[in-house]
Amino acid sequence: MKTIIFVAVEDQAIDRFELGEQAVVADLLALLETRGVEIAELVIFKEDHDEPLEPHHPLHGHDHPIFHAHRCRKVETKIHYKTETFEHHFAPSATIATITTWAVQRAGLGKEEAEEHVLQIHGSRVQPPPNAHLGAFVTHGCAVAFDLVRKKLVQG
Repeated sequence: MKTIIFVAVEDQAIDRFELGEQAVVADLLALLETRGVEIAELVIFKEDHDEPLEPHHPLHGHDHPIFHAHRCRKVETKIHYKTETFEHHFAPSATIATITTWAVQRAGLGKEEAEEHVLQIHGSRVQPPPNAHLGAFVTHGCAVAFDLVRKKLVQG
């Protein structure tokens, strides 16, 4: 029986991978290398987990088999909200939803107001989807900045 997992490599889209039944992280890295990915500093994270997985960690048996491969172990994340800037280090596998939850709590927004806010790439109008991985937006070094903005509400 095959092990089927989904992996995003740095800023690439999530891709489906089929590995052997007893596949471990080292097997995934070897497969990525055959596909032309430079794996020298690459580490594998389970989605929304803070620490990278060890090479011998099994890839089978996960209820939510989504992983992220990245060279950064932590991403310096800045959130700009009004006149304040909040900073935190997240794993590159953190989802935008997780970071948004942290940001609205840090900003002290109530539940209703929090639901009206989203993250937007700093200095742009790009609002990443909630299930996107933070590592996909790292551009310089291991850092990224967002603005916490009010959602565009449709009046009608």
